[in-house]
Amino acid sequence: MGWSTQQLADLAGTTLRAVRHYHEIGLLPEPPRGANGYKDYGVRHLTQLLHIRRLVDFGAPLSEIRTMSLVDHAGAATSEYLDTLRRLDHEAHRAMQRLEGIRDGIRKELDAHEAAARAGHGAPHPPNPDGDFMVVLSRVLRADALDTWNRLLDHAPEDAALSEFSDLDESSTPVTRSDLAVQLASVIQRIYVEHPELIAPALASGRQRPIAGEAIGVALRELYSPAQLDVLARVSTLLKE
Repeated sequence: MGWSTQQLADLAGTTLRAVRHYHEIGLLPEPPRGANGYKDYGVRHLTQLLHIRRLVDFGAPLSEIRTMSLVDHAGAATSEYLDTLRRLDHEAHRAMQRLEGIRDGIRKELDAHEAAARAGHGAPHPPNPDGDFMVVLSRVLRADALDTWNRLLDHAPEDAALSEFSDLDESSTPVTRSDLAVQLASVIQRIYVEHPELIAPALASGRQRPIAGEAIGVALRELYSPAQLDVLARVSTLLKE
């Protein structure tokens, strides 16, 4: 005499309702009935039920499990069951890698903000148009192009023209702006020689691509003063010439 349905459920660590449901959807075969008319479960039923429970716990849908052969006539795991475990293992590994990537991103974001807070000691953050502009570029440039921009920003050439551009205000004269534009054009030409990929940086391939030019234009107008934009326009004209 074998086990009752309740005993089978208890041994498998599941519920009577779950066992009955597996019978209803054809996932677990019905056992023979004993002389008393009650279902008579054996070891093979327990093994199959345990396989079902493991696959469910590992994320396999019941609709998929229902089409599988889980145990052979000897009660051993089938190759189909083992192949499914291998696939689930691969999926779990990829999910773990994705979660590790998310965690790394969270840590970097936290570290950057915490470092900035420590450096500022609670003081208001000074305007950082170059940093804010890089935020916009990060949304419209391809990863390799953005990497070049970031490296350039981290190792920007020390040039008086760049400092003068940062401090430029509306009181500057047209002559001052024209002279500064010439100096900046020379600096940018040197940068282009070292980094020709910056002449026409590759755009990202996502939904941002069609609006990349507009997004950059909005960022320039918002982050830089009219005087600075005037100088940039002059620089653009010089570079084209």
